[in-house]
Amino acid sequence: MEVNIEIAQSLFKQNKYQETIDTCNKILATDSTEINALKLIAKAFTKLKKIDDAQLYLNQALKIKPDDYEVIKDLGNTYHAIGDINTAKKFYKKAIAINNNYAPALANLGTIELNTGNKQDALSLLIKATQYDPKLASAWGNLGYGYFELGKKQEAETYCRKAIELNPNLFNSHFLLGTILIEQKKLQEAQTYTRKAIELNPDSSQAHLNLGAVLNDLGQLQEAELSTRKAIELNPDFAGAHSNLGIILKDQGKLQEAEISLRKAIELNPDYADAHSNLGSIIAELGKLKEAELSTRKAIELNPNLAIAYTNLGQILKESGDLNEAKICINKSIKINPNYAQAYQALSNIYSLENDNIQAYKEIERAIKLDPKNHIFQGELARLKFIINEYDEKPI
Repeated sequence: MEVNIEIAQSLFKQNKYQETIDTCNKILATDSTEINALKLIAKAFTKLKKIDDAQLYLNQALKIKPDDYEVIKDLGNTYHAIGDINTAKKFYKKAIAINNNYAPALANLGTIELNTGNKQDALSLLIKATQYDPKLASAWGNLGYGYFELGKKQEAETYCRKAIELNPNLFNSHFLLGTILIEQKKLQEAQTYTRKAIELNPDSSQAHLNLGAVLNDLGQLQEAELSTRKAIELNPDFAGAHSNLGIILKDQGKLQEAEISLRKAIELNPDYADAHSNLGSIIAELGKLKEAELSTRKAIELNPNLAIAYTNLGQILKESGDLNEAKICINKSIKINPNYAQAYQALSNIYSLENDNIQAYKEIERAIKLDPKNHIFQGELARLKFIINEYDEKPI
């Protein structure tokens, strides 16, 4: 069968890298100066992580055409692949110096600047890349990451969607879009994009962890547990996964197992404030109030702005009978995060214990404004309304 560069390119697009190499070698056997075959065989070797072989063919191509900016960019890619960022940058800059409109080199250089913390320089390079080649999906995806890092979530979402529209097989864009949607509480859509991310990269422990968090919020606790355990299987030292597993197990009423998971998270990361806070909440439910208080105060020591820890501490102090100190802690939580609905619920419970049903009613109303679909809050509101109308002088 006659071989040509079009056949080789088709094989490469099908991810048949060894067949691409074999086909290109047949072409080179006929014409050793066929630069497109040299380029393509180098790309295939790069995909196969055979970097030395890729560099060998790229250097052969440069001897034929020293100013080929695509080859120079591809050499940058080989150094990028082995973590030699400084050398990679030199090649990308050299490619841009030859052709300052060359979008792939601009995008790759922008990615490096983004990953090394030079966000403004990164955005400038990535924006240029999208201007010079509006169909370059990876540039749009990395632009999304850049805006996400700057806290501009709306722009990040827009660019992730653009990247996915251009290339439906970009793991990073699906993963980031799923993350953004989780923050927006768009859980069904978040689940869709996170599952696609896992399909594209089944070994991403963070993607499995995110899916577990989504499923937990959707009330699918058993599936959430399985997904989170998969994250741990892929990365046994992932403290965040052990911590999340503890929360999921707690929600299933498996308190002893939950305690074990949280203690493992703290063993892996002793400065993990959220894990200390969650452990305190769990062991409080197990009736170990003094130990729970110590764990929760440790969380606050590690992160004085952790609103949930102050609420948890308030709950523990309430159970211990110290209602005044409990209110102080929960009000501190609200000061840190005025949109934390559970803090208002906790405060409402304390006012109920003090028989201040009017104030309890006001606090649960505030909780419902922040979380209107919460059935527990609605039930407490109805209970308080009945008590006030039954026994207080001013009915609601």
